[in-house]
Amino acid sequence: MADLTPRQRAVLAAICDTFVSPDEEGAGPTLVDRVALIVASLPDPKDIARLKLLLSTLDSSLVNLLLSGTPRSFAAMELETRVRVLRGWAESRLEQRRAGFQAVKRLVNVVYYTFPAKDGSHPAWREVGYPGPLPPPPGAARVARLPTLTVDRDTTLECDVVIVGSGAGGGVAAGVLAEAGKSVVVLEKGENLGPAEFTQVEGEMLQRSYLDGGMLMTQSASLPILAGSCLGGGTVINWTTSFPLREPSRSEWDRRSGLSLFESPRFTESLARVQERSHVNTENSVPGMRDVLLEKGLTARGWHVGVIPRNATDCASGLECGYCGYGCRHNAKNSTAKTYLADAVAAGARIVVHCDVERVLREGGRAAGVVGHVRNADGRTVSLTVRAHVVIAAAGAIHTPALLVRSGLANPHIGRNLHLHPVTAVGGFFAERVEPWSGNLQTRHSDQFANQDGEWYGAKFETGPVHWALPSSAFGWEGPAQHKQEIRRLAHLSVCGILLRDRFGGRVKVGRDGRPRVHYELSPFDAKHLRAALLGGAEVLAAAGAQEIATLQQPPARATPGGAGWLDRFAARLDGVGIDRCRMALISFHQMASCSLGADPARGAAGETGETFELPGLYVADSSAFVTSSGVNPMITIMAIADHVARGIVERS
Repeated sequence: MADLTPRQRAVLAAICDTFVSPDEEGAGPTLVDRVALIVASLPDPKDIARLKLLLSTLDSSLVNLLLSGTPRSFAAMELETRVRVLRGWAESRLEQRRAGFQAVKRLVNVVYYTFPAKDGSHPAWREVGYPGPLPPPPGAARVARLPTLTVDRDTTLECDVVIVGSGAGGGVAAGVLAEAGKSVVVLEKGENLGPAEFTQVEGEMLQRSYLDGGMLMTQSASLPILAGSCLGGGTVINWTTSFPLREPSRSEWDRRSGLSLFESPRFTESLARVQERSHVNTENSVPGMRDVLLEKGLTARGWHVGVIPRNATDCASGLECGYCGYGCRHNAKNSTAKTYLADAVAAGARIVVHCDVERVLREGGRAAGVVGHVRNADGRTVSLTVRAHVVIAAAGAIHTPALLVRSGLANPHIGRNLHLHPVTAVGGFFAERVEPWSGNLQTRHSDQFANQDGEWYGAKFETGPVHWALPSSAFGWEGPAQHKQEIRRLAHLSVCGILLRDRFGGRVKVGRDGRPRVHYELSPFDAKHLRAALLGGAEVLAAAGAQEIATLQQPPARATPGGAGWLDRFAARLDGVGIDRCRMALISFHQMASCSLGADPARGAAGETGETFELPGLYVADSSAFVTSSGVNPMITIMAIADHVARGIVERS
């Protein structure tokens, strides 16, 4: 189990018992075993090594004496002392200690709260009235998954176009190219999931449908990264929000890149086509209680509020819609698995899942296919070579640059300028039940704080379904009793989510082992915009009737709305803690711009057609092609870029 030494396991057990009393149902040795298994499953050996080093550090009597004044192993301390030691790490002046605390807090709490403890339920779920996994809806098992190709021995395939990735970029490219008569092979890293596989067990679906089991984070541990990793990619598990790229951003992208693409009629047509095929509409944007409260607060303040367009049909009632961040069991979400990939398969495309692509083949100075391996159900790995005239990289903004680097490309834009749309939230506790896990995923938004500098850098307000992963990992922790009390108020929580358009980015670096690793920190410029939006979000929740406001800081800034100066006092508490480098819970749902398009190699990794400058026949068609962060949920923009790239390939062939 994670190859832990007995002493490391003893420290892990003590950490688990500090966050969750061993007397709680599903805690104790059961929790330790489950956490150890999750650690063992981490795909990056460096992540495992860091966690083991942290456990060994906490095991050291000398280190604990120097850092906390207690000359004992963490495993030998009584509960009160363990709490004090962990609080010391959580609120330390040293970023590395804060990062270590956040890593173990997320790991233990998410594992505890997102899996059933016994008989399909959980004591915390029962206390707040959370229903847990609902019975499968009639007909879910009858929705057929897309057919995929079985590769159980070393295999070579031939085709016109091989596409790495099946999400908003790869899925669209596959559909357009296959319908144009091209022989297409799609390679997907994740598994093939359908309505019958969407169990609604949060922990299980994080492991099965998210990149690295939902455990990926920046190297400093300051920002977890969530991205889809299944057939259909992020379009299967995202929240259906379907904004096109704003006109000011389209102009900025052309200006920065030196291109004439994004303001062109051609790109406008691509945007329109993908919205039509994805059935984007507002008829299914019926607000649940979270969005009702957001709209109420915005209206009371006299601030902008708008209806969110969604790529969903026949879910106007919001039935189970709060759950479909883990897959829509009613098949109402128009993911690429339901639309473009289905089109591709109908036109003869072949799909391989559980496929890791290692590098792009070269012949005669051009891309000639890819080499990878396929993981079979029995644990065996077999090699797969796909020979093709065209290769499309659509593996996402983390893995596309890694594929290009492993394939020998060296353009300086590859991996640089990574944007993450850091997201946080202000929480409001209401007298009435909100049940933030229920209702349509996102139906209302506000751009009141989205244009803070005149160039549309700032933050968008949205809500989102709140199950257990978010509060268990993001709520501030001041001790086990406080955290238990706080999280058991979940039914009365509503959030004003803050999606930051970050102007300054980070980087994807590729290690000697070929794995991508994300380096990113919030810039002072972006932090100012985030702070303004946090205060604005507090005002919105107060205007909606919240009795208490709290940030996702460590420790949280709190306020009771009402009376003169309450917002100023709240701002002072917020500033006293800080909002960067593991002081505030931030998360990325959108990764962008790590292989940007540009007019020449000095301004991008690929040109206007999406073809890389260094290797003809190799194209980029996903969010990594963005020029900057989009400032809106990026799915429609990704799809439009893929439509543009794929149609160009057809036109030139």
